[in-house]
This record gives sequence, C-alpha cells and structure tokens, in this order.
Amino acid sequence: MATTADERWPRLSARRRSVVRGYYGLLAAALLAALIGQCILTASEGRSLANTFSFFTIQSNVLVLVSSALIAWRPAELTGAWWRILRLAALVGITVTGIVYVLFLARSIHLTGLASVYNQMFHHASPFLSLVGFLVIEPKQRFVWRDYAFLAWPVLWLVYTMVRGAYFHPQFTGFTPKPSDYPYPFLDVTEVPMTEVVGSIAFVFVLLVVIGGGYILGDRAKPFRLRSPG
Repeated sequence: MATTADERWPRLSARRRSVVRGYYGLLAAALLAALIGQCILTASEGRSLANTFSFFTIQSNVLVLVSSALIAWRPAELTGAWWRILRLAALVGITVTGIVYVLFLARSIHLTGLASVYNQMFHHASPFLSLVGFLVIEPKQRFVWRDYAFLAWPVLWLVYTMVRGAYFHPQFTGFTPKPSDYPYPFLDVTEVPMTEVVGSIAFVFVLLVVIGGGYILGDRAKPFRLRSPG
C-alpha cells in the first residue's frame, strides 16, 4: 500500500522537519519578494505584466514559489498525483530555465540595478537552490513515471507562445536588441530560420524529458528516512 505524506513526514526528526520547512520557507519568501519587485519594476517602466508572466522563466519560478511555500506550510498534506506533478514541474522547469539561460541567453543580457538582482535570482539562485534543496534537504516525493504528465505545461506554454506571437504581437523586450513578438530569440520565426526554431524546441523538449527522468530516478535513490543534521 502506498505511503501517504501524513505517514512519512512524522518519520523525520523534529530537527529535520524544521530544516526542511525553514529552507523552503526562505526560498519561497525570497522568490515572492523578487516577483513582486519585478512586477513593480515592469509596471514603472510601462512594460506589459502579461508579457512578464508569459516567460517560461517566470512561470518556472512561480511553480518553485508555490511548491516551496506548500512544503513550508502544510508538508504533511502533500500527497497524491497533483502534488507530485506540480513538484516535478517546478524542479524540471527551473533546472531547464537555468541551463537554457547559461547556454543561450546570458551573453545577450546586460542589466544593472534591481533588474540585475531579479535576473540573478530567477536564472541563477532559484535553479541552484532548488537543486541543492532536492539533493540534500527535501524528503522523498515518490515520483513515478506517469508524473511525466507535467510535460503538458511546457507543451501548452509553447502553443500559447507561438500563437500569441503570430497573431497578437505582444512585443517582448529583454533578450533582443529590439522588441520581439516572442519571449526568446530562438523562437522568433521572423528572425531565425524555421529549421533552427524547430531544432531549439526539440532540444529543450529532450532536455525536459532527460532532466525529468533524472529527478524521478534521483528521488527513488533517496533514503526513505533522511538523517537529522549533525
């Protein structure tokens, strides 16, 4: 019979529970502050908040924020497919965000002030802290292969992004010298050959699948009961 979160959470020592909840509480608070700050900055510059939340980066960070807040707030109630899919989406999404940013986008970004701080949080700190949390802080989530259902989110995001860019012309700024109808330059079919766009999409999809498998297998390799620190 499957073990519920209520059954497994008390098996952690009180100290370990405090460490887990404290770590994810701080991560959630930091991300919330960064997201609010980014929204204020975006609005003050007259840019679109709808565009801000249409970036895969921001959506990934929102998923990390929500799942981290839930771990910190009601960890004993986190069980079932909905939670595993949400948590896996957050972990895979933020990891892919970090990798794609470093490989393809970082060289084109030249930010200063608060914009640079928020950028570092979303693209560097959040992926790193999420990975560290998964490896050494977070209890076993008992991911299963059908949790690959999380891929529905990036697929829907891609459809939304390409349709919105082709028909609604949202005019994104940030990763290109001039406004673009697509959030990332490697998706801009007006500037990049279609073969390169398709290749980029295929590369990111493979990355999602491979990293998703890595998290599922990594979760299975964790001890059922984490040792208390010290």
